[in-house]
Formats: sequence, C-alpha cells, structure tokens
Amino acid sequence: MASSTTYAYTAIVTPRTIRLMQLHPGNETDPIHLSLVTTALDSVPDFESISYCWGSEQDKCQVICDGANLSITNSLYTGLAYFRYADRPRTLWADAICINQADAVEKSSQVLLMPQIYSQATRTLAWLGVANDPVFGTVSPRVADSIRQAFQLLPELNPEDALDIAAKSKAIYPISQQLRAEGKPNILDHDWSLLTALLARPWFRRKWVIQEIALAKQVILYAGGGVEIPWLELGKLAFNMEILGIMRLEVVEFGKTVLESTIVPMHCVTCAFTVQLFRQRSTLLDGVLVSIDFNCTDPRDHVYSLLSLGGIGPSILPDYNASTSEVFRRFAIAMLVEGQNLKLLSLAADDSGLFHQGSKRLEGLPSWVPDLRLKRADKLISYTIRPQAFFAGGRHKPILSVSHDQNILNCRGQVIDAVKTFSKSLVEMMLADMPELKLEREALVDPLPERRKKRLAKWLENCFRLAFGNPETLVIEEALMAAFSRTIACGLDIMRNRLPPELIDAFPRYMEWASERAAIGHKDDDVHHSSSLKNYSVTIDESIMALSAWLRFSITEHGRFGHVPLNTQPGDRICVLLGGEVPFVIRPTGKGTYTLVGECYIDGIMDGETFEAEGFEDELLGTIHFE
Repeated sequence: MASSTTYAYTAIVTPRTIRLMQLHPGNETDPIHLSLVTTALDSVPDFESISYCWGSEQDKCQVICDGANLSITNSLYTGLAYFRYADRPRTLWADAICINQADAVEKSSQVLLMPQIYSQATRTLAWLGVANDPVFGTVSPRVADSIRQAFQLLPELNPEDALDIAAKSKAIYPISQQLRAEGKPNILDHDWSLLTALLARPWFRRKWVIQEIALAKQVILYAGGGVEIPWLELGKLAFNMEILGIMRLEVVEFGKTVLESTIVPMHCVTCAFTVQLFRQRSTLLDGVLVSIDFNCTDPRDHVYSLLSLGGIGPSILPDYNASTSEVFRRFAIAMLVEGQNLKLLSLAADDSGLFHQGSKRLEGLPSWVPDLRLKRADKLISYTIRPQAFFAGGRHKPILSVSHDQNILNCRGQVIDAVKTFSKSLVEMMLADMPELKLEREALVDPLPERRKKRLAKWLENCFRLAFGNPETLVIEEALMAAFSRTIACGLDIMRNRLPPELIDAFPRYMEWASERAAIGHKDDDVHHSSSLKNYSVTIDESIMALSAWLRFSITEHGRFGHVPLNTQPGDRICVLLGGEVPFVIRPTGKGTYTLVGECYIDGIMDGETFEAEGFEDELLGTIHFE
C-alpha cells in the first residue's frame, strides 16, 4: 500500500556505524518494501553489497522504507526487484539508500567507511540492468560461455614478466593465422557480438565500480534474464587481451568491427582488474591515472571514489562541502608536496578543446593542478608498480613547494630548449578528413580501416619531411634516424616499456611497409614482408595510437626531435625538473613565472642527460615557478 509520507533519515552519530537494508520478500511485480537498520561496523551481521550504475536523476521510482516513501533511481529499483527473494528477507547495502545523500557531512564520513563495507560484505552483486534495455540492447545468458571460450584461446601470462608478454604478443598473429588455416578455433574468428552487448552497459565505465570490485571478497555480474558472470572471468579475459594487443589487433589488422564499440569498456574492465591485482603496491595517483576513462556523476568523485585504492603514499579526506576546484587542488598538493611525486604534473595539461569539445578548464585552477574532468589516458608516465621507463630529471628526489596562497608551485629545474616548429597530430589529420568520427578514445578506431592506414602513412610522411626535408635527396645518419624512430612512438610500447633496439632498427622498413599497405588497400598479409616485421608493426601501431596520436611531432631550437602537446605554441620552453620522469613544455607569463602546457617526449634528454652533462652542478639549477 502506498504511503503519503516521505522517509526522513535519523542521523548517524556513533563512529564506525552504518545502515543496512532489510529487503522484504515479494514477487517480481510487487511494490518494494524495505527497512533500514543501524549497526556497528565492527559487529555487522552477514550482508551483501550492491554495485550498480546510478542512472538518471530524472528517472525516479518510489520504494516503501519503514512505511514511508523513499525515492531512488530506476537503475537501483530494477536491481532490488531482481535481487529480492520471494520467501524471505535479504540483507543488503546500497549507497543511495544506506547513506543519506542529502547530508554532506554524513556522506563524507560514510565514504571513509566504504572500504570496510565492501571488504566485509559476503559478496558484491553487480547489477548491469534489465536484459532488454531500450538503450543498451539485449544481453544473452550465452555471453558467459563466450567469455570462457575466448579465454581458453589465449596463452597463459605472467602479468609481471615483460619478456614473456612481448614474446606471446608477437606470437598471437601467426599462431591465430595458422589455426584459422587449419579450420580450428582461434581468437581472430571468435564471435564477439555477445560480449559487445554486455559491455554496452554503462556500469562498466562507472568510477565507483573500481573500489567496489577491488575490495570485494567476490563479485558476480548480473543482468535480467538469467545473465550471471563471475567478475574474475571477465576481468582476466580483458586484462590478457589488452596486454597482448588483441583488441587493437582485431580492428587494425583485419578491418573487422567486432571490437570497435568495446575498446573503451574493455579497457575499463582491464583497469579495474589491474587495480584489484596491484592496489596494495600502488598510490592514489596510480588510481587516478588508471581510471581516466571512467565516469562519475559528481566530479569530486574522480578523487573520492578512489581513496581506498592507494596502498602506499598520501591521501586526502573526503569533504563534500568543498568545491570541485578545491578538491582537485588538495589532491594535487598532497601528491606533489606530501608525496614528492612529479608524475602528477603529467595530468595537469589542459585537455579541453579538441578532445573535450565544448568543455572548458575550471576557472581559477592553477596550470599545475589537473582538471580531472577533462583527461586522456595517453600519458607517458609509468605506474608506481611498473619499472620507470624515463628519468629525464635524473635519479634525484624532487625539490618543490607550494606558495602560502596555494597558487604557485615551485620546482627545482632548468629550462634547456624551446619549441621551434611542429606538425599536425595524427588525430587532427584524421578528424580533418573524417569529421563524422566521435571525439572520444573511440575516434582512433575508424570503421574504415583502409582509410585509417592511409592517414597513418600520410602522417608518418609529414613527420619525416619535417625532420629531414625531401627524403629522395638525403642520406640520413644512422643516429639521426634512430632518434626519429624513437620519437615517432615516444620511445615506448603500450605497456610503457622502452622500445627494444631491434624495433628501432626495423623502423625505416616499417615506414615503407606502412606506405605500401596503405597503397595496396588489401589485408596486411598480402604485403610481402617478414613475419618479424609484421610483429613489430603491431607494437609500433599500438604505441602510435596509444601515445603519439594526440601529440604533435616537433623540432626544438637545438635540433632535437620530440612530441609536444596539442596546445603548444612556437617559442614555448622545454624544461626538466629535478626528479621528474619526463620533460615538460612550459610558457613564460612575463611575470617571472610559467604556465604548464604539458608533458612531452624530447629525444636525447629522457635519461637524465641534462644532469649528467660535463660541468653540470646542482647549483646551476634554478627554481621554476608555475602558476
């Protein structure tokens, strides 16, 4: 029976106390009735937690809570209806109901308890939505078998053995081609349509999901209609596919559309699984880096949803009375000053404009503080859990501080060069020819692969001409060609490992091959080159798409090759900061300070050469002031 009153929360006044939901029994179409019980977290009874996508605030439903009306989104409502038992109550925890969302103080204090809540729950029920969603389509129970079959086609991997991953990644293409020729099951011919339908659900890009997965004892994915998938099965599949390069391999090498719509959500699954594996050894900054492609309704949750995921290093306290700008500033200061971690500055570039069209950076935010609403995942820096690839600032500890008003960041470093000229980025060239592409990560996956191959070949040619002039009249020194080759892929593979020497040596032949395969317009295996070169091409293509595509190939005043941010201007300076992993492009303000433009790759200074030069002394370093 409907109620005429609105539910009023009783404030939680005792520390380490939470509310649990008693979901009353009922049939599928019955109104939903529930009760809320306050309990001490240290003596909490058995309960299950619900992970779900918040959904639209305009799409609300009513439940009866302790005899009064309580408004929740339709997404959670359908989940409660699905999880409700017919013959007995079920004890659950869901944030929208168990936390008074209108009380900022309670919300802040309960967020601090969420790590314990999710880790103490007997399991987490991940609700992906009804089976026949009018927007996201139908999910079939057969998707569980499809996931298991795909995983069985992959080699076993040690995620911390880079050499093993590289060897098996190179072998995927020839082995799969051989299996195909023999008429045997292979990863290239697997039916991905079921997985595509599953990953269309917005749950996979919800940022809070990362914490809910990483902390849970067990996670089961549910969609209406009988879809039930253990999270670990999907997580392992996505993780192995991404580090083997299979997602991009399918689209780029064979022109198939099977994974085009799944690249971002599959990457999000990989990221969440990675956090689950390594969170005890990672920092809060690692969590922010790995979750750039995720979404959240409240922009402050770009930080707050990840607070429990830093096993080491500094953190901040949640405060929902603070503005978004203030939260981002507190996060930046904690990472920089308390953590002495210059990786944070790689996130600070203004990524609005072309990538986030129509969006602007938060007003009043210093250039060294990242606007976490407007980020891309193609950063050069490595995660804490991975070996660091670059040491542009030497193997020193940073020396930095923040001004009293928290507007100026002071770093020890040196301006060593300036940007002279640059070409258009690959993405700029693609979008000029293909304006129908979406301005998202998916923009790099064109539904017409032959068109993309031609654009890649044209971009490589433009970079080569900028570096060397007319290629038909030049004899290029080996060292100079190696520098160009390293720069094109920012010196890294997609896993942020340094490119091996044999790949650098093969790069001139790769450029010829890229041009030839674009001209031929057939499958890559119609181009007669060695299988090793085909393997190298996968690595180079991956690196360009993941790291270089949104940067501009450049030449500095001192003749160095580099890749610089899209918003770089001629005359912008190149600096190295003591203890920094990568160099930065900075712009003088005319007031003795600089604006931070963004991280960059500048060949010849990525290994601390500036600090190892003959005659260099620490006293030569100045203080660079960022505002």
